[in-house]
Amino acid sequence: MPAPRNAIDSTIPGMNWGNGSTRTGHLEPLGVGCTNGSHACQPGQSVFWFSQGCTPGCESCDGQGQRIPNWDHCNATRAGPFKPTLSKQYWSANRNATEGTPQDIWKYQPWRSPGLAPVTDPCGMAGGNPYPMYNGAEYTPTRFAKQGDLGSYVLKPRVTGVTWKVGTLVNVSWYIAFNHGGGYKYRLCPKTEQLTEKCFQKPEHQLEFVSNEHLLLFRDGPKRIPNTIVKEGGGIGWMRNPIPMPNFIGSDCDDMNGTPCHGCPCGSGYPGGSTHKDFPNPFGKDLMGRNTAIVDLVQVPQVPPGEYVIGFRWDCETSSQIWSSCADVSVVPNIRNVR
Repeated sequence: MPAPRNAIDSTIPGMNWGNGSTRTGHLEPLGVGCTNGSHACQPGQSVFWFSQGCTPGCESCDGQGQRIPNWDHCNATRAGPFKPTLSKQYWSANRNATEGTPQDIWKYQPWRSPGLAPVTDPCGMAGGNPYPMYNGAEYTPTRFAKQGDLGSYVLKPRVTGVTWKVGTLVNVSWYIAFNHGGGYKYRLCPKTEQLTEKCFQKPEHQLEFVSNEHLLLFRDGPKRIPNTIVKEGGGIGWMRNPIPMPNFIGSDCDDMNGTPCHGCPCGSGYPGGSTHKDFPNPFGKDLMGRNTAIVDLVQVPQVPPGEYVIGFRWDCETSSQIWSSCADVSVVPNIRNVR
């Protein structure tokens, strides 16, 4: 599994984000400690490359990442009402709410129409906004990037030494520092092309999930759990985040200043929250899923051999945010398939 370009800060001495000793920002200093099983991983500031204020059907993200119920970020410019495409069986949060009602507070979030929300950049924006905001929208400047930089332009290719054969099965992984529900997809784009969401979304560039389970890496060993791939409605082929929301991490709404305000809407209970019965927490009481590495098996598509960029996209459901990262890989012929 190649290290992403977004984790390049991990190569700077003293910037050991993986062990949780380094924190970013001034508004809301955050650490991003993580583990790959029993060993600390080296994420750099990869968790801070994202887009926010992204509503499906809008032309662009507006950078406003406050968690506000029923917020359509381009309502004033829409020609008509927008109907989410995701079948309710694949919701990761608020699953007891009646679809389309005011209690269905996340209807305009990216995961509710997988792949249809715009992104600021397919490799993410440093800090998710041109200027610092709450909810982790801050980036510590380094020689590699600063607040507001676009990943596809400033992050240089990394020599990973990872080679994939056409048509074979390979492992990919990501980890969750702060859970916002939703789901995700892995895609390819040739390194010779401009890295755009259009390139990553081409059908021939999709890394299809081929297993019916996740491998979760915890300090006390790996754990296998069933996965949920979208098979009908909008977002076919996407993978639902296996960690239910709310899970006591990131489940509050915010006021317009971006400060968590205890409830959704502010000062209230959480309507339609997920229950253990309809979406059980697979980790047990002591393993709620925070800082958990999630490994999936995908198939390398039938693409021409060459140098490629892997694009990871996580569409959130309890925020208007989309996390993106890019990594480099060489794709070579599969000799067994050559006649």
